[in-house]
Amino acid sequence: MAILIANAYTRKPLEFTFDAAYNQCVKSYDGNPWRYEELPTGHKYYLYLPEDYRKDKDNEDAKIPLIVVFHGSCEKAAALKYGRFFIGEDFQKKIYPKGAAVLATMSRIDYYTDPASMSLLIQNVVLKNKCIDPTNIIGYGFSQGAKFVAEVACKEPRLFRGIICGSGFYQMSTREILSILPVSVYWATSENDKGIFEQSYKTGRRCGFLCRNSRYIQYKSRWHFYVELKDETGKKLKNPDRNETMQDWLISVVNRR
Repeated sequence: MAILIANAYTRKPLEFTFDAAYNQCVKSYDGNPWRYEELPTGHKYYLYLPEDYRKDKDNEDAKIPLIVVFHGSCEKAAALKYGRFFIGEDFQKKIYPKGAAVLATMSRIDYYTDPASMSLLIQNVVLKNKCIDPTNIIGYGFSQGAKFVAEVACKEPRLFRGIICGSGFYQMSTREILSILPVSVYWATSENDKGIFEQSYKTGRRCGFLCRNSRYIQYKSRWHFYVELKDETGKKLKNPDRNETMQDWLISVVNRR
């Protein structure tokens, strides 16, 4: 029994798939600090690499983590809003000794569809940027983007090391939750987010209890919100002066070796 439980919580490596359609840009430009790319598949995204790797993206020894962000419905113009959370100097200094890459995705229509295609996109971004560690990918989403990142994790449980879902509404089956036991989950909802909370809270509670190093946070009155780095999880740190924040939790997940 102990062996079965240990196996259930052990992450299996994902063999990344190369697909030329996800590698050939039809449009791109470098803007400091983001690189913008459009692909024949219809995908558009912004990629941030720490300064040391913008001209050294093939450095396989770097093994920097990747944070993939997903905006809410009809929010394509806000894609970088969520990506900017993770490129600040304070966060970049604390997350892994050499910083983290950030991939700000844009939905192909007004909302995200096709988890398999998004998984391929993420895989091919990593294959094109060898400085990224393929075993250390975090998904972050708000609203429909939170629903989608959970859906991608369930469709390909070996892709993400952790996921962060704010005001998401994906209802996982028991089988799906069991498939993502090795994934660290941060799930946050608000009781007055009517229509979303009712769909979300059971999944959040189950993931928070069952999945590895996970957190479920339930607010009384925060309406429809996105997770912020300063949000507290309610867990005490060894330092008695403050509680754990989402940033603390995320750093512990990414820096876990």
